[in-house]
Amino acid sequence: MELRKRWSARMKNNISGGGVMAPVADPFDPTVFYVSDGWGSLYASMRLRKLSAETGEELVSVLTRDSTRCVHIEEDRMFAVLNKRLLELNRNDLRVRRAYKKGVPQYMDYVSFNGADKLLLMNWNGGFLNVFDLNTEKTRKKKVDTCCGIWKEDENFFFVLNRDAILRYDLAGNALKKLADTPPCAKGRLSQSGRLYLLCKDPESALPKLVIYPSAAGGTPRELILGEPAQDFVLSQDETRLFLIRDNAIWLYSIPEEKMIFHHEFEGEFVFEDGIQVLHETIFTYRWSEKELTCWEMVR
Repeated sequence: MELRKRWSARMKNNISGGGVMAPVADPFDPTVFYVSDGWGSLYASMRLRKLSAETGEELVSVLTRDSTRCVHIEEDRMFAVLNKRLLELNRNDLRVRRAYKKGVPQYMDYVSFNGADKLLLMNWNGGFLNVFDLNTEKTRKKKVDTCCGIWKEDENFFFVLNRDAILRYDLAGNALKKLADTPPCAKGRLSQSGRLYLLCKDPESALPKLVIYPSAAGGTPRELILGEPAQDFVLSQDETRLFLIRDNAIWLYSIPEEKMIFHHEFEGEFVFEDGIQVLHETIFTYRWSEKELTCWEMVR
């Protein structure tokens, strides 16, 4: 097993920095993905950009004059969450449908949507779950400790993962209910099968462990000691392999075999923490000095 370079593309602006989203795949079109301009870019030139997953070519962009921290993508539209504003865009051409400035919660890292008129947003360490009403442009707040993820259960109920518990939020009743306590975790992923995967620190070794719950509501967990100092992870679509990421290094872990099966360190560039596209097992790295985005693929 090895890595092979698919393409490299020079970006028009720098696309990384604190609070700037990593490359995000389009869930409705695997041939495209999105990046945001970030640190070192002039505010007047900053854009959200749609790129070709096959070549890295820019297909279309929208002027934001700010970094995009996270996005929520629907089939016909998408929401770009900026530091202090919110843009509702056409998904296909990124044309601005509406810009929200009044009442928008600032510096949000996580977003979910009820499918109608309310966005749920939270900063990873902000202390409050924010419910922004698209019609009234007002925000309702609910006290929460931290945030490692927000996932929609249905139009009214959402799972919220904080550092040590799984919560269910009732949108209509503005109420939170604790479903389960968890080990202290840094990152969480809800798989397509409904399993919840948490990256936690093992208290004995101080190295990360993977804690797998049968559902987002909790249940009896399975624990895997990973043995490498990873800071984030991505799950393969069939849930048999785990990509672990830290700065310029990646590891590939086999869940059925419970062991590492691949390791690679890049030189002069870093791996985007959320920049691995699991549909095609591609990996995005970025060379800051050259503004160079590179796409790699796993070859057996």
